[in-house]
Amino acid sequence: MSFFKPSEIVCLDNQNRSLYCEIIDVITQQNKCWVRPLMLVNFIQQDQYEKAVKNIDDLRHTSDLLWSTNCFRPVFDTEYITFCGQLPEFEFDDKKILTAKKTLRHFIQDLWLFNSK
Repeated sequence: MSFFKPSEIVCLDNQNRSLYCEIIDVITQQNKCWVRPLMLVNFIQQDQYEKAVKNIDDLRHTSDLLWSTNCFRPVFDTEYITFCGQLPEFEFDDKKILTAKKTLRHFIQDLWLFNSK
């Protein structure tokens, strides 16, 4: 059973990267969350927030995901706000949007491969 609710911020962690997402809906029958990616934080080493702030990819205009609820962890507001404040104002630049989509695709591929081992 999921304790997540729409509009909640959650995170998918894989190795030294964390994908922060907003929950759009929870599909309890399938144990899945429909989420909207917000940002990908690349940590140099785990728990180095100062360095991570400089390594944030803006994914706000990429595709939504449907992923297993069990893979997400809840995010405290203080953690999210630290990174959210570092996002630049979004520009509708096709190259930036394409780069963001590729970044998300690579993260999901890596996550899938890492979890299938």
